Amino acid sequence: MNFETKLSLPEKKKCRAVLVRGGGLGDFILSLPLLHFIQSSYDEVFVLTKPSYFCLIESKKKNTEFFELDLGISQFGNRLRNSDIFTFWKDEEWIAELKEYYVQDIFILPSKPTFPPHIIESMFNALCINIPDSFLSTPYLGDHWVQNSILWIHSGSGAKTKNIPFSFYKKLSDDWLHNNQENQVVFSFGEADRDALELFKNETFCNSDRIQMIVPNSIERYKEILLKGLAQFWGNDSGPSHLAANLGIPTNVCFRSTNPKIWRPTGPRVRVHEFT
Repeated sequence: MNFETKLSLPEKKKCRAVLVRGGGLGDFILSLPLLHFIQSSYDEVFVLTKPSYFCLIESKKKNTEFFELDLGISQFGNRLRNSDIFTFWKDEEWIAELKEYYVQDIFILPSKPTFPPHIIESMFNALCINIPDSFLSTPYLGDHWVQNSILWIHSGSGAKTKNIPFSFYKKLSDDWLHNNQENQVVFSFGEADRDALELFKNETFCNSDRIQMIVPNSIERYKEILLKGLAQFWGNDSGPSHLAANLGIPTNVCFRSTNPKIWRPTGPRVRVHEFT
């Protein structure tokens, strides 16, 4: 993806950048276009984030190193000197700490905008960079969709206000299994989906012999299973929906309390469904 920049970057790549990114899985995936821009603009890139997200960063990039967020910036020592910092934390103490390491420029990026445009566009606007119109249709983890007869449903999100009624997903499952005897359904759940998991366990399904429940023990494992193939993915505004969409999988995202104009997943096969 080619970016038109208005920053005063020299024609030659700048020396070093540090991207600091915490937050949930969806937040991190929405930061991947920014990371790609940084990787193309700097000779050396440090990514300070959760270890569980390392599997989502292209390891083939020779100029990129990963570091554990909880260990802080002290682990870099003198390597931070003259580096550009990209961070989503707008905290005076944090900024003061960065300056103690004699960093070059500090770019504060929007983390939770409440009004459009899309969060990715807001990030690049903060840097005075024009992002291509194709940014919303790009799968930033690659287009790896393998089609089969599995309907994948992730009915949780880690926030009750984001979740649409479980009855909606149950009907999706019933209809999918009724349409074809070869069809199957997978319900997935994460650590933050206990309430959704209980609703699933307490429900009675038709054709339950063709329904599988999985609780992946890591993001990397979740990604591996998705890559094996499915027909389509359904979920709320959640990290797994962003993960599926950015692997090129046909992804249906249900928005209830958040704004899809800001938080819609990127990807070539995304459909948004709004609920009130």
